[in-house]
Amino acid sequence: LALLPQVGLGTLVIEVVLPTFNGVAYLAEQVASIHQQTLRPQRLLVRDDGSTDGTLELIAELQQNYGAWFHLLPSEKNLGCSANVDCLLEASRAPYVALADQDDIWLPEKLAQSLALLQRLELQRGVHRPLLVHSDLELMAANGDLLGSTYLQHQRLDPCRTSPEALTLTNVVTGCTVMVNRALLNQALPIPAEALMHDWWLALVASRFGAIGWLPQPTVLYRQHGGNVLGAQGLGLAYWMTRLRNLLVDPAAGGHTRAALRQAVCFEQRYGQALSPLPALMQKPRRRRWLALCRLPVHQRPWKHGPLRTLGLYGLLAWLPR
Repeated sequence: LALLPQVGLGTLVIEVVLPTFNGVAYLAEQVASIHQQTLRPQRLLVRDDGSTDGTLELIAELQQNYGAWFHLLPSEKNLGCSANVDCLLEASRAPYVALADQDDIWLPEKLAQSLALLQRLELQRGVHRPLLVHSDLELMAANGDLLGSTYLQHQRLDPCRTSPEALTLTNVVTGCTVMVNRALLNQALPIPAEALMHDWWLALVASRFGAIGWLPQPTVLYRQHGGNVLGAQGLGLAYWMTRLRNLLVDPAAGGHTRAALRQAVCFEQRYGQALSPLPALMQKPRRRRWLALCRLPVHQRPWKHGPLRTLGLYGLLAWLPR
């Protein structure tokens, strides 16, 4: 944190954006963990997306308790998760912005550690490069008991695989651990409707035009409960049966992989730079596509995290129609 004294007192340095939706059960505990950071953010920006469970009443209480630090954005309609986050990020003004979920608990040093790493990246790459830092998460049950595993361990993901080609198919960046600099927001916003998730889009932009930093120690207690949008699903039999069932129900859809490729096409249309050769290959007939896939240089061939995922991917790429 040696770089922090360079920032003048009273300057808006860090903001945290927090989307809410039916989060009354855990929101107060999460807000408290953000307020109790060893490096407290100058503002917490909150936008509710149409809660009906008492979250709005709780937000009113939190506004009274925390004063101007707790800044509530007006909300007139339900936008959905990523669009809600986009609205909050568009409203942020600080040079550094961290993303939060409504039901987790932040460990006390989260913001301090994230900012230290992000500022080191800015020294190496320059403040005008889009930069993002993220970390692992400690899994926690709904009642607060630790589950003895981290998110990335549970999902069997390699956090260092953040090249544009690798991120095209698999996102290893979890939004509620993320801190970004202003240069990344300037380049990545607005988040398009084609983005699978806001964190995935931010990671793609940082990977292609800047850099991604990794904190190996967990900075968030990641609560697992019935209302998680994604959560730590694991790679058990239920995961593979769900993927197979979705493919059998609609073979042409391609599920998650097809959506990831649409996101990559959207990225190329916006920035004029391809993330991966896969979207172009998918326009070829199946037989020509497979031959072209085999002829790709090794570093351009699609690889997922682990042999089962990679095998499933190649089978899907061979099966899907154009």
